[in-house]
Amino acid sequence: MSTRVISIPPERFAQLRGSDEPAPLIDVRTPAEYRAGHIPGAQLLPLDQLDPDTLGARLGQYGIAPDQTIYLTCHSGARAQQAVERMRDAGFHRLALIQGGTAAWEQAGLPLTRCRGSLALERQVQIAVGTLLVLKVIFGFAFHELFFVAAAFLGAGLIVAGLTRWCGMARLLAVMPWNRAGRCPSESLP
Repeated sequence: MSTRVISIPPERFAQLRGSDEPAPLIDVRTPAEYRAGHIPGAQLLPLDQLDPDTLGARLGQYGIAPDQTIYLTCHSGARAQQAVERMRDAGFHRLALIQGGTAAWEQAGLPLTRCRGSLALERQVQIAVGTLLVLKVIFGFAFHELFFVAAAFLGAGLIVAGLTRWCGMARLLAVMPWNRAGRCPSESLP
């Protein structure tokens, strides 16, 4: 059986959601990204947890059957495309991608659910790197000039992150306890 993967614009998916047709949506981002803002009704299933052996059971918990069209989203669409491969391996063959992911959804003026008290992972990285740079400069003047070398390593890390889209600081922050919870508390912001 061949896998049909379609790509639909966010506005079209919003219309589907408004109709009687079931449109299960899986968000494959990290819990921190999900909490910072997700499409209403999206179920969190991070990409690193999409194990083909257990995927059927996990999706069954959400009431999703293998013969349903499953919609996938992430921030921009790249991770959702990776999720398609894992979904195929698990026997799901009716898949659809939200064009441009959650970023395009928000850019289209469609509502996001934001969890109270959460910061986007990108903002956490900016705060952490900025704090470390300021501290290293202060320590460089106050204690020893080798702290300036450590500041250069942070700059090099930012360059690598920009070129490869892989950020070690983001990966470290993603496993922190405050970023692991995927559920919004009962109070969420529109």
